[in-house]
Amino acid sequence: MGRLNFKQLLNDLWISFTDTDQGILHLIKHLAYRPGNVAREYVIGRRQSYFNPFNYLLIMVAIALYFIAQFEITALDYSKIESNDKELLQFAFKYFNVFILLMWPINGLLIWLFFKRHNTNYVENLALTAYLSGQTMLYHILALALFMILPSLLNALGVIIGLLISIWYTLAILQFYQTKSFWSILKIVLIITLSNIISQGIIYVTFQWYKTSFI
Repeated sequence: MGRLNFKQLLNDLWISFTDTDQGILHLIKHLAYRPGNVAREYVIGRRQSYFNPFNYLLIMVAIALYFIAQFEITALDYSKIESNDKELLQFAFKYFNVFILLMWPINGLLIWLFFKRHNTNYVENLALTAYLSGQTMLYHILALALFMILPSLLNALGVIIGLLISIWYTLAILQFYQTKSFWSILKIVLIITLSNIISQGIIYVTFQWYKTSFI
């Protein structure tokens, strides 16, 4: 099995969950401590060793939607949020799956552009970001469950969890590109920053368009 390309990507998207030699729990365990290595092994041809990254992303986004709905009901007090911010937050939660799936190829593009000299193609970076986005969704699911148990600690826990995810994300890209240079770390920090700016911009612009067109 050769390197990943667009044709292979389309084929992989239709692979049944039972076609993989290893299950989703095996994938989750390895993504926790060697995410970049998992993605690298997948794109160089060991695609029967791990659960399909694109299916994994879709599953985790779907599960996250359920937990977001429960979080809104049990832990989020909209009465303490200003009207405009409340509408924006509700909009972001409602279309959470759309924004995550939209940012997936954008994140893949950012990583590919910043690490273009490392001889990977864009589709291989899509596999990497599918794994990273899917696992990030799992971490957010666990965070939402924790927030529902301890809603008073939402702000503090949110900062800590966000920092830990950023560190994990950085290590994942370093593993994928097999580098430990300080310059690579700086590039990843810039990627994370740009990704956050772009995602927030997309949410805000689409929200303003939605208000103008449908409200």
